[in-house]
Amino acid sequence: MMNLKTTALLGNLGRQNVTRQLMPLTNSKNSVLNLSQRTSHATQPVTANAPRSFSSSQASRDNNTNTAQTHHHHNITGAHQFQYDSPSAFASHSLHTPYLPSTTQRFQSPLTNLNFRKDITNNNKAIPRYSQISKNAWDAINGQDARAVFPFLQEMRHEGFYADTALSSRIVTHFLDMNAPQDAERALVMLVDCHQSQGRTLSTSQKNTYTALAKDIVNHSSDFSQALSLAKLLDRHGLLASSGLADGTLRSYRQLKTAAGLDVVKRMISSSDIETLLTLQSSQVRTNARYKHLIEILLDAKEMNIVPSQESCSRVSASFMRLGDFTGQLAWDTAVQEIYPGYKASIIEESEFIPAYVPEQQSNRRSSNAYKTSNPSAQVLLRNGDPSEAIIRACRFGYAAVALENISKMMQENQMPSPQAIADTIQVCAKREKERKTDYQQLFQLARQSLDTITDNLHRRAAEYEVYNAMLVANATLGDMAAAKKNYDDIVKLGQFPDATGYATLLIATTTGAVDEANDALRILEEVKRHNIKPNIFFYNVVIGKLSRGRKIERVLEVYEEMVQHRIRPNAITYGTLISACTRVGSEDMARNLFQEMVTAPNYHARHGPHNAMIQFYVRQKKDRQAALKYYEDMLQRRLIPTEHTYTLLIEAHACIQPYDLTEANRLIQSLKRGPVKASESHYGALIHAYGVEHRDLSTAETVFENMRKSGIVPKGPAYQSLIESYITDGQVNKAVELRNQLLESGQSSSAYIENTLIRGYGQNSDIALAEQVFEAMSDPHGSNGSSGAQAGGVITKEPSTYQSMVSAYLENGMVDRAYETLARMRRQHYPELVVKPVEEAIHASVASLESETKSVAA
Repeated sequence: MMNLKTTALLGNLGRQNVTRQLMPLTNSKNSVLNLSQRTSHATQPVTANAPRSFSSSQASRDNNTNTAQTHHHHNITGAHQFQYDSPSAFASHSLHTPYLPSTTQRFQSPLTNLNFRKDITNNNKAIPRYSQISKNAWDAINGQDARAVFPFLQEMRHEGFYADTALSSRIVTHFLDMNAPQDAERALVMLVDCHQSQGRTLSTSQKNTYTALAKDIVNHSSDFSQALSLAKLLDRHGLLASSGLADGTLRSYRQLKTAAGLDVVKRMISSSDIETLLTLQSSQVRTNARYKHLIEILLDAKEMNIVPSQESCSRVSASFMRLGDFTGQLAWDTAVQEIYPGYKASIIEESEFIPAYVPEQQSNRRSSNAYKTSNPSAQVLLRNGDPSEAIIRACRFGYAAVALENISKMMQENQMPSPQAIADTIQVCAKREKERKTDYQQLFQLARQSLDTITDNLHRRAAEYEVYNAMLVANATLGDMAAAKKNYDDIVKLGQFPDATGYATLLIATTTGAVDEANDALRILEEVKRHNIKPNIFFYNVVIGKLSRGRKIERVLEVYEEMVQHRIRPNAITYGTLISACTRVGSEDMARNLFQEMVTAPNYHARHGPHNAMIQFYVRQKKDRQAALKYYEDMLQRRLIPTEHTYTLLIEAHACIQPYDLTEANRLIQSLKRGPVKASESHYGALIHAYGVEHRDLSTAETVFENMRKSGIVPKGPAYQSLIESYITDGQVNKAVELRNQLLESGQSSSAYIENTLIRGYGQNSDIALAEQVFEAMSDPHGSNGSSGAQAGGVITKEPSTYQSMVSAYLENGMVDRAYETLARMRRQHYPELVVKPVEEAIHASVASLESETKSVAA
């Protein structure tokens, strides 16, 4: 492990400009994904196209589109882009949805019907180019050399066309008739890739066709390697579960293992192949030998020293849970523990909040027959087959509704759930949005009744701890800090302290401003160490996140190295937080090194956060579009679906970085009107900022704002901020103030960044009194003019950038003494030196400039 602290200090720790912070929302469907293909034909290799980055040539990439249409796309620029009267007209420049054939053609060469479709149509008439390639493909497959069809499939993919079900079936079945299953597989891979390389969704008939063809190939050849390859192809496109491919693939695996031995199998497969086999076997439901076959694959993998990931093992365990097969789940989990000592199946989930930390199951959990509390000397035993065990297992997998149902069932049968089962249910309900309205006090009272049934004092105290700790986590998660504080006091009365998850949840619930939260994180970190509480990855992620927000980069790296020393593996959330911390202070080398370390880690599972952090760094700080698109391409290659925030950054990359490409930025917004990730205020806000601030085109910025409203999007802040910045850039401070007041009248609140912009505008107009009025109306984080918090009681709390804006206003008007007073006031807020230093340097530079001018005049 590299010395992260040293590397960071050697990196480029530069001043960071204030940027708009837009919260990413995860969505799973808006992306263009490409298949990584397996090709058997050595003389004619086929490779998937690299994921296409958005470019200005996208709208006219088809060389066969007619001249008038091409010319039309190339003339969408600047202010002309938004001169439409309605959203429907505004969307007319987007790519149309593909025309789908209504019927399946028979296996004959069609001279008039089209077998290839493309996104772009002209006056609802298909372009003749499609028919020509279609005819060529039919002629090739019916000719003397059927392999001549492959160049036409490559051309089809390159042109953005796809084959209909009739032609797809004809090509694959023809190769099978020729006893050439490898060519049949190669053709199927290319056919699926042609269809999905443009981001299209497969229709039901296409899904049925592709899965049936894959099954035909497997049944024809009985080749394990080929069957596995096809299974992975279908799995990449969500077709595996319904394909009926499991029986043939698993049968060929066992035949190969029996005939050739595991040494031969080992040379043919990887860990991802083992995971595919587990997925296939998991799809075989309600069989008596289900768990035995799964464990057989697991033990084979262990013997070959090719083991699946813990996440994959957890998915298998979850499949037992969904079937209610607790016996099979216990046998599976026990087998996995031989490979991963201490393994506990867990469900990975991502919160919509930032930072998106996910509590890891407490490291001091019980085995199937017993569970431990934070007191290592105390155990509460569960009888084998106790219904409470089913509740605990349901909670382990996040099934809050199942846990509540089982508790209700036990009560109806005059059975009392164990305190641990109730405690776990309380925690999981608090983490699940659908169950957050659960009556926790009723559960708590039920837990107290259950506690009364425990006669052993040691066991009772341990169970009390679990219940109080669960209530602390629940109350803190729900924002009831007074109740959480009482739970904390109850735990202390027991002579103990919350576990790492409890402390982490308390930290998340604390919103006292970046600097205060960072100090709270350090204080709690020391308390955890002092009381010898075992930290977990969730706790470390929260602490690192709080320190990152407070820009305490040195402490961030110290905590990270401490985590590594405790042999706690960082996960994608850890890396995402570390990378964000480095980009906040401009340490490019450190961020890149961490990203590389992350993707090469043995337990790496791709997540959006780190990729978005790198893209944002190169878009907003380094202004390097190529570097940003490189990480975007990497995101697609790892099959990550771009989020709303990703698209915002892509719009900024094209609209705000030279050479500008406003046409592509506009096209991106248009393309989002059709997908599940809809065009949002943040996307329009990015375009408004580009026109109004970067290009000083206020008229078009206003037009974009109005078109956003016409499209049905109600602005709540980001778009207002961008237009206010545009007015200030144009010197129209009064209009900026009017727009801010419109925002307030609409029932929305302002933000520190909007107020900072007004301070800057007043300073440019030499209206220092008005700038000071805005500045003083905001509360100091540690001052007496407002409560701590991002926005308490309608009063907005100052950010470090607020002091910087006020200092800049003073310096623009030659008021150096007032600038120094504001700097001193900023220092009293306990901001880290890394934040204060740039403000001080700006004052020194201004003073030096004034002295130089004075000397020049005197000379």
